[in-house]
Amino acid sequence: MNLILWWHMHQPDYRTHENEFMLPWVYLHAIKDYIDMPLNIMSVEGMKANINITPVLIDQWQEYNLKLELALSEEDPMKVENILPDRFLKPLVVNTLTDEWRQWIVKYYKLANKERMIERFEPYKQLVNISLEDNNLHYLNDSYYFDLTVWFHLAWCGEWIKRYDPVIKQLINKGHKYTYNDRILLLRRISKWLKYGLSLYGQPYIKGAEIPSWQPDYPDLIDKTLLVELSKKKKGEYQVTLTPHYHPIIPLLLDINAGSIIAQITGIQYEPVELNEYPEGLKSAKENIKRINNYWSAEPFFNIKAVWPSEGAISAETLNLFAEEKIDFCASGEEVLSNSLGVDIHKPISLEGRNVIPLYKIYKWKNSSIKLIFRDSELSDIIGFTYSKWRGDDAANNFVNKIKEIDKIDKNAIVSIIMDGENAWEYYFENGFYFLKDLYELFVQTHEINPITLKDAFETEEYLTLDNIYPGSWVQGNLQMWIGEQQKNLAWMLLANAKQEFLKWKKQIKDEIKIKNVEEQILKSEGSDWFWWLGEDNPLLSQSMMEKVFRQHLKSIYILMDKKPPAILDDTLVVTSTVTSAVTSKIASNINTAEIGGSMKRGKS
Repeated sequence: MNLILWWHMHQPDYRTHENEFMLPWVYLHAIKDYIDMPLNIMSVEGMKANINITPVLIDQWQEYNLKLELALSEEDPMKVENILPDRFLKPLVVNTLTDEWRQWIVKYYKLANKERMIERFEPYKQLVNISLEDNNLHYLNDSYYFDLTVWFHLAWCGEWIKRYDPVIKQLINKGHKYTYNDRILLLRRISKWLKYGLSLYGQPYIKGAEIPSWQPDYPDLIDKTLLVELSKKKKGEYQVTLTPHYHPIIPLLLDINAGSIIAQITGIQYEPVELNEYPEGLKSAKENIKRINNYWSAEPFFNIKAVWPSEGAISAETLNLFAEEKIDFCASGEEVLSNSLGVDIHKPISLEGRNVIPLYKIYKWKNSSIKLIFRDSELSDIIGFTYSKWRGDDAANNFVNKIKEIDKIDKNAIVSIIMDGENAWEYYFENGFYFLKDLYELFVQTHEINPITLKDAFETEEYLTLDNIYPGSWVQGNLQMWIGEQQKNLAWMLLANAKQEFLKWKKQIKDEIKIKNVEEQILKSEGSDWFWWLGEDNPLLSQSMMEKVFRQHLKSIYILMDKKPPAILDDTLVVTSTVTSAVTSKIASNINTAEIGGSMKRGKS
């Protein structure tokens, strides 16, 4: 049987209209997960997998690379801090700390998984414990705060960087009393890894730079002995795929009532949004899809135009638009297929004299050239939520045995595991290094399993035709993560109002550059994440951080039009009473799980 393993990497646009980053998740996940995941695949000979990355993430990553390069080439220390685009990076270059900086460092440099990232390193654990006692802070000098700064960044480094970069290993072993030179050295190393990282996705390290070689290589940043050893082996392969530029929920841009349609079909509770249509949604959807063409680059990364639609959200209108824009291949969740076919898609059916399982087939959309696959929720979710508590080898063996059970029923199955490639690993021992190594090695050694790329899947001649699709996503098969609750609906109303204001303003303005700047700001605000984080099932802290970014994006629309933002944008969208006491107590005690963190959900409840 064939196995499609497809990891998804994404961050929304955290930049203000002045290009300052409001949250640090792009560069932190880049040094931790976006670099680890391709290297893990490359290190296992015979392994094949797929990695999706979003253009909005690539853009921000390139922005970090540019600003870090400029900052590190600046000789005036006073200017270096101002060039860095992210507040989370600035303490690495500060000479003396103000009280404001000390308070900020103590508050934010604990944003790491307590068990897997903080308690793993005794010096970091001690620094964090000291910070929990307010009375201690009055007696601490700047050395404490700079040590906390360094350890925060060391903890966020991925496993390949921690294990195999001799400079990072030296800084980890030092443990405390980090100097200014140590901090600059760490920043230079982060910069070098970030530049290298984008080459793993076939992207130039900054816009306009040379597109890297189609065959990614190991960096000269790692230990030379390991480099020689790795170079002797044939690398594992992976295909890179993309998502519409700003990661919008395209079915909702095309039909704001698509969520209501699937809610009625499936009988879930749903509060309709008071909009007949979202203004110029089709135009936004087309723009997001067309921009993908700017990121297809060298073979074999992009030998077919394969996309993971934002959150696997599709509809008939979405698939028709993909066909119009010459997309070859896409995917969604099993719940969407189940709703659309109206059958138990896990139950074998007889087809041409043999048993097949509907979920594990490739589908072709009507008479178009687009082919689709559907995510196995249980198998994908067990990696996301269960195996982090297991030993890596036990988890890998258990997973392979589950797949072998499918092979016993359907020898021609194509099983699709599609999931978040970044947020699960902080809950795993050593960022999932051992689990993924054991899993990949078992895949290539096990006779019944054949890992394939999406190009391999696309070229498979056997497929079923899909004539009907209901709107939905990989989350529960509906669109309720983004619409249909009071807070989410209010966010859509505020966005629609801002866009309507723009469309009126645009008629009176002749400055095309100004118009394009506002249009870009609107596209940013249409991303899926702002709506995901609102609602009853997300923790207060995460909701609050993300909705502030969203409100700032909406304010920027008005500011760029030289208008005063409406007063309502100063009011929080978060309703504190909706956060359950269970979630609140766990956040307060700093007990982290992927589900409580809110960044990951299950395909099925």
